[in-house]
Amino acid sequence: MEHDEEQAQKVDGSVRSIGRAVDVLSLFDAHHPVRELREIVELTGLPKTTVVRILATLGARGLVSARPDGTYGLGASFLRWVRLSQSIWDVNAATRQLMRELVEQCGETVNIYVRLDTHRVSIAQEEGTATVRSVVEVGVEMPITAGATAKVLLGGAPEALIDELAQNAGNFDPASFKADIEATARLGYAVTHGERELGASAVAAPIFNQDGRVIAAVSVSGPTPRFTEERVRTYVQHVTGTAEKISAAGLGSVEAFL
Repeated sequence: MEHDEEQAQKVDGSVRSIGRAVDVLSLFDAHHPVRELREIVELTGLPKTTVVRILATLGARGLVSARPDGTYGLGASFLRWVRLSQSIWDVNAATRQLMRELVEQCGETVNIYVRLDTHRVSIAQEEGTATVRSVVEVGVEMPITAGATAKVLLGGAPEALIDELAQNAGNFDPASFKADIEATARLGYAVTHGERELGASAVAAPIFNQDGRVIAAVSVSGPTPRFTEERVRTYVQHVTGTAEKISAAGLGSVEAFL
């Protein structure tokens, strides 16, 4: 019994260490490609000695590199994982072409989103043609409780997850939250203005697999002033039409992960 408890404690400690290492890596992004040790300690809330040990471990595996000025950045070992991830998660050429055609039709930025547990992530993007446009970072986790795309993706989520999200989100009524998801599923699209970010609007529609399950969503997004009632009607037609074409043709090998 004591041996089993010791093994369980070791496993828990290993999992905790992995979590801390991931937390440190997550601090690096497009806006913060380099971090000071002081920043990492402050943002993680971990003791300095623990952070130094984590950085040393990651550095030994090429996942973090220390610069001469004492700052840190992601290591070169990530390059092979980046290329591998891009090859796995990229959509096929047919979908890319349909996305570009949607940009030409609407002039707005087009994204393909998927649900990853309690978040949504853009896995493909074609930027709009306007000077002022809406652009999100591909691969960055975003809330699944706000925005047109979120409502579409939750149409294919397990009921238990929707209940959990509805109960834990304290800034809106759970009943209304679930009603919005159900209405989106009936309509076949969603339109939102300033829900995720003030001044940003979006139109989204579901992408289905051959079994009729929602596996992704295609959206056009941009500044709210451009999303007039007349334009939104046109956007809905184009977005739903594109979603139907992608559903029929398939997203490509990425579908195996969705």
